[in-house]
Amino acid sequence: MTGERTHWYRTVVAFGVASMLCVVGCAASDQNAEAETIVAFGPYLGAEADRLVDSLQEYSDKTGLVIHYTGSTDFVSDLNRRVDSADAPDIAFIPQTGLIAQLIDDQAIVPLNAETSAQLTDNYDPDVRAIVNFGGPDYVVPFRRTLKSVVWFRRDVFEAENWAVPTTLDELEELSGIIAGSDRVIAPWCFALNAGDATGWAATDWVEDLVLRRQGPDFYDEWAVGTVEFADPAIAAAFAEFRTLVLEPGRVVGGVVGAISQRVDRAWEPLLQSEPGCAMYRQADFAIGWMPTGTASGPDESLDWFLLPGAAAETVPGSTPLVIGGDGIVQFNDRPEVAGLMTFLASADAGTPWARSGGFLSAKSSIPLDVYPEVEKEFIALLATSDIQVFDASDQMQPEIGSGLLWPEITKWVGGGISYKKFAETIDTARKAQALL
Repeated sequence: MTGERTHWYRTVVAFGVASMLCVVGCAASDQNAEAETIVAFGPYLGAEADRLVDSLQEYSDKTGLVIHYTGSTDFVSDLNRRVDSADAPDIAFIPQTGLIAQLIDDQAIVPLNAETSAQLTDNYDPDVRAIVNFGGPDYVVPFRRTLKSVVWFRRDVFEAENWAVPTTLDELEELSGIIAGSDRVIAPWCFALNAGDATGWAATDWVEDLVLRRQGPDFYDEWAVGTVEFADPAIAAAFAEFRTLVLEPGRVVGGVVGAISQRVDRAWEPLLQSEPGCAMYRQADFAIGWMPTGTASGPDESLDWFLLPGAAAETVPGSTPLVIGGDGIVQFNDRPEVAGLMTFLASADAGTPWARSGGFLSAKSSIPLDVYPEVEKEFIALLATSDIQVFDASDQMQPEIGSGLLWPEITKWVGGGISYKKFAETIDTARKAQALL
């Protein structure tokens, strides 16, 4: 399955290929048809694509525009191919700040207009705007925030087995060993890597959390930008800890082979079985959006969550460090209707339907908290109060390094195809070469 190309096309009222469905604007002349269609491209598939489309419905109804959204499992490579062709999108939802920086350097995207920039000031907190500040004019509408340091678990199983939620990494390791060695046929972890051309990102998320917890945010940031190499003993130790904690025999559902072949967005399935195949599943807040509609989480539900613990027990609320991510929207042309859509996307209204349906944390501070389901309210509160937050390291890297090299190489390492020494040498050599360009 690795490398398989899958596209999802969604058509609802004013969305999709115009020839498939007569929609608002069909009465327009043939000469105006192309101008009234906006092509959007992104990484959202399945239920997430559906919810994105639903969240754009209001604007389409109001303007009569046709918005054609396409999602891809091979998002980075497909976007790069499309940017240099007649198939370029009008807007794109991009989860990697490193890729956005490259598009700005290549002058492939256009700055936001004054109306859209004004919406950024009105609807976003300064820390969110800072993430997409690349110097000079505004280029990015922040769309989605993600809280990556989440561990989903089966509270009913923990209570039945008298397993305590761990408060430190060492306790988490101890618990994982207890579960792996128990008489119950259950693995400590659900984990999967397969995501088409993006296969490997789930492993980088795990390691990033461990680096942050063991070494702190300053060291983490130096590693993310390349000052600290992968060959550094502290980084090697984080990879070794990840292998011991999650990848050793008996630790992960299906073993390492199963983890590499299983789709990332289906990794949760053993957790929710009536006889669960795993006890814990470390994945970002949006994982609940992959689960069946209506899946509830919390202390009164069988499914609950905790933050991946720190190296030491948290003594002050908000002191557990968080790895976060986020998706930004950019535009590839300045047609008035495209600029108008970007202004809407930066407004307080955009994204509210998706926030209401779950599996989505808006980057906007202007969306009322009561819009969100209960579990998302808890995540938003954490993002608002946490003292230590760092952005996903591989997403910060230039795409040739992060998604283009790190993700496939870490997949080889997980599968035992290369040693850590060879893995680190490959990444460090490429980063040094990239720095000289």
